[in-house]
Amino acid sequence: MSYLVVVTFDIKDGEAGDYETVYKAFERVGLRRTLRADKGDTVTLPTTTTAGEVDGDNAGAVRDDICERTQDVFRSNKLHGKIFVAVGGNWAWGQRNP
Repeated sequence: MSYLVVVTFDIKDGEAGDYETVYKAFERVGLRRTLRADKGDTVTLPTTTTAGEVDGDNAGAVRDDICERTQDVFRSNKLHGKIFVAVGGNWAWGQRNP
């Protein structure tokens, strides 16, 4: 089954290069700074947010896998901060610009 995964993060005392390193690593697991809508429009997510469609057996398993992968990215780059992972099935998303 396919799940929508949204990850938002903050790097303690992070520099621009640190954020780019994390974004590139997240792309390797299918999480990007942009999403393409059903109608073909591409939207850019708010800063320090990535999202993507990830296949898995259930939402909890996908959450655990993504949490571990994101922690590995931080560990391997000697970064500290906060990571928030949300996983949902039967999802829909939209963007509004106030």
